[in-house]
Amino acid sequence: MGIFLAIPILSIATILQSAVISRITLLQGTADIVLLIVIAWALQKNVKTGWQWGLIGGLLVDFISGLPFGIYTIGYLLVTGLTLALQARIWRLAVLVQLFATFVGTILIHALSILVLVIRGTSLPLQDVLQTIVLPSLILNLFLAIPVYSIIRELAGLVYPEEIEI
Repeated sequence: MGIFLAIPILSIATILQSAVISRITLLQGTADIVLLIVIAWALQKNVKTGWQWGLIGGLLVDFISGLPFGIYTIGYLLVTGLTLALQARIWRLAVLVQLFATFVGTILIHALSILVLVIRGTSLPLQDVLQTIVLPSLILNLFLAIPVYSIIRELAGLVYPEEIEI
């Protein structure tokens, strides 16, 4: 059931990210709502489809991105792996794992993007990129991480209701 929800939810999130959220900027940084949803879904207790959500989210964002195809897919899968590894070790503190994975994931996605652009020959002043794009994007992602986690937790609770012990 979780995979069947991934395509419409992540498609809507991708559309919202490209049409609405990309217009809400802090300096030149924007939030990555698809990344936040992928992390939040992977953190849910009964969910076993975290990898699939990471793959689908990455592919959808790759389709709308101007970067070479596969950058977001690789980044989202790496973040999903990190999230699942952290969730296995620190499962009681899922909100903190959401914040930490958001921090690392945002840095990782931007590092991959910068690396690809530098390899392609784009001249990027690193300090300016960090100050005007990476740091503001990180702040926006951390600001939205807890609300997105709460919404996804409720959705996962509807899809995978917990059994009540008697």
